[in-house]
Amino acid sequence: MGHRLSRIVTRTGDQGQTGLGSGLRVDKDSPPIETLGAIDELNSWIGVLVALSSSQATREVFTLVQHDLFDLGAQISVPGTPLLSRAHLSRIEAAFEQANAGLGMLEEFILPGGAPSSAFAHVARTVCRRAERRLFSLAQIEHSVPELYEAGGAASPPENFGLSYLNRLSDLLFIVARLENRADGRPDVLWERGKSLNSGGVAA
Repeated sequence: MGHRLSRIVTRTGDQGQTGLGSGLRVDKDSPPIETLGAIDELNSWIGVLVALSSSQATREVFTLVQHDLFDLGAQISVPGTPLLSRAHLSRIEAAFEQANAGLGMLEEFILPGGAPSSAFAHVARTVCRRAERRLFSLAQIEHSVPELYEAGGAASPPENFGLSYLNRLSDLLFIVARLENRADGRPDVLWERGKSLNSGGVAA
């Protein structure tokens, strides 16, 4: 690794552009950068979940997820690179099945809340959905503009397990939010239809 990050302040982005891993300069609000930003934000919120969770299994699973998301970001920064792999997808699916095995069926929608680690898992879940949407939009652009993936040396749009991975990850975060509440001795926070109107707290 050595001195790969020996310079943090480069001043090369002061005019609103930045460089992708391929060397291409793009605007900081361009689709690739918006996608990378959403994935970076997701990774940060997962870091909060890892810091707060009392479950070793949860910490281990999501530490690997953080590495996966860093891999995904590195791959996105080089257009034409395959995004994650079937092995990544299989691992997160196995984690979902294991986490979900001990939970009962839901009878109502859940509100974000309860234990701090549960609430932050829900924040990560919603950011994950946004990252998924950004990645989908980016994939659509790359399919319609061959020059983007051809610049990375690919003859066709790359294999994309990233979308499926993010989709499974958001499901896993929902399940883990429930587990975090249970570990803290708290029930799921259930949505109650019309409660805000029937509580007496809304003025006529």
